[in-house]
Amino acid sequence: MENEMQAEVSRRVEAMTDEEQAHFKLLIYQLVMCYGEDAGHAVVIIGGSVNTLASVVTVNCNEMEASRLLLAADDAFGYINTRGAPPKENFN
Repeated sequence: MENEMQAEVSRRVEAMTDEEQAHFKLLIYQLVMCYGEDAGHAVVIIGGSVNTLASVVTVNCNEMEASRLLLAADDAFGYINTRGAPPKENFN
């Protein structure tokens, strides 16, 4: 299993564009920072375009801490998606 995983990771990384590899390196860096001294917390949500079910992996946090992270992310995405939008009074 270990060799199969390593082979699949290698195959996928080699198939990535330079931009995808740079993004992947940033992701791995952020995940590594969740281990060891002064470790952060992370929640990784994995879903597919075909299968609407999501898989959730917590990194260095319990369910309550993960819930707080998800609520903070919801607030952040809410802000990102509505900044610059006209006031809601203008929608009718």
